[in-house]
Amino acid sequence: MLQLSRPSHADISCGNHPDTQILQATPDQLREEGELCGRPGSIERKEGKAETTRPLSETQEFEKRQGVTVETKDGKYVYILKLQGQDKELLTTEAGSKGLEKAEAELAKLRREKIAELEKTFKISFSTDGEDILKQWVQKNDCSWQRGNMIKARSPNLAELSGIEAALYRAQPSQLTKDGSQGVKFYFLTEHYYKHDVALAYHIQQDKNNRQAVYFEPGANEGKPITEKDADRMNKHHLYSIEAVTHHELMHNAQQNLNWDTAKEKEKWARKLGWLPFEDPNTHETKWIFTGKKDELYRRDQDHCKDSFKWCACGQHGGLQNEQGGGVQKVKDAKQFTLDQVRDLAQVKPATRYFVNPLEMFAEGGMKYRINEKRRQELLAESPRLYDAVKEHDQQELNTRYGKDQSGSPNYIRSSSGILVKNTAEARAEVQEFEDKIRKAEKK
Repeated sequence: MLQLSRPSHADISCGNHPDTQILQATPDQLREEGELCGRPGSIERKEGKAETTRPLSETQEFEKRQGVTVETKDGKYVYILKLQGQDKELLTTEAGSKGLEKAEAELAKLRREKIAELEKTFKISFSTDGEDILKQWVQKNDCSWQRGNMIKARSPNLAELSGIEAALYRAQPSQLTKDGSQGVKFYFLTEHYYKHDVALAYHIQQDKNNRQAVYFEPGANEGKPITEKDADRMNKHHLYSIEAVTHHELMHNAQQNLNWDTAKEKEKWARKLGWLPFEDPNTHETKWIFTGKKDELYRRDQDHCKDSFKWCACGQHGGLQNEQGGGVQKVKDAKQFTLDQVRDLAQVKPATRYFVNPLEMFAEGGMKYRINEKRRQELLAESPRLYDAVKEHDQQELNTRYGKDQSGSPNYIRSSSGILVKNTAEARAEVQEFEDKIRKAEKK
């Protein structure tokens, strides 16, 4: 999003209700409870001036739609997938419209083959062109909500499939639904879920078929690096590769699988990250307070639905406070902090600049824990308490899915590179050496 995610709603949440019950909980009612499981579009980047938009050429339109790069060599078009830091040449056609038409048919075949492979390997599935999703949320001027037009889906392109595939090999078993019988479904929306609120992706507890799912928003993956290696190569922000966003959303799926949709379990993990629940005395909603290094408390809120969110000082019961520590009713009157100030002052440092609630902070930490050794090292060096919480949660999920041996030891652990391995003495030693090296460096 261009701003921090504003609304939330039960049917796009970590703890939601079927769409048939949507009138029981509006987006506003669940927002601060920590039920929005999305990834905003620009919270990690410092936005500069907007680029001037120009009409796209025929080949640029093709590239945007297909997720590949078209280069001209020896008078022909070469179709390239920039994947894992390399240029993978997919096919060659004659230059011009007829060549693009032929390439579209060939790429469609490659997509079908990749979809079939991923569905078989990981039990997941994908949306199809023209598939109905559900109706768009529209916020009215009085801050109430109504349903708009039906949102349609499309099928994924090769770049999206490749980024999701890269994530799946390190995110497993978090791609599976709660009972393990099937995987999540990945949807690619052609209209934004919230009409005036642009995001990258959302985790959905129950889609139209009562299945756990991930929604990718329109344009979420356009121009994005496919994997972390491609981000480094293209000098793009690494946390916004398709691979990274997929990891984030699948961490939300892991949360659901380990019962974060219950208040008790959610609070247990939230407290490990320095978050405390409180009840809003006016609405009786559960909201969250974030703790600082010296036990100071912060709360993220707004006075009106059209206002931007602000981080403010607050008391132990959630009441807003001014510069002198006195109680105030309005965000505009409270002592305010920038997002970066709160991150630096936090008792448990968030892994990234996206930490609007404990669920999102945890998902960002989980993404860095799993995606590769470099990011995992960053997480441990910058926030050892977040690292330890994510590691504990991850192992609990592995034990739940893959079990323990007769001695009570886990059958599988996650290597420092993020890949699942058999729990051997050698594997444990490799992880221990990795962690000891970083922890010792931090103590110097």
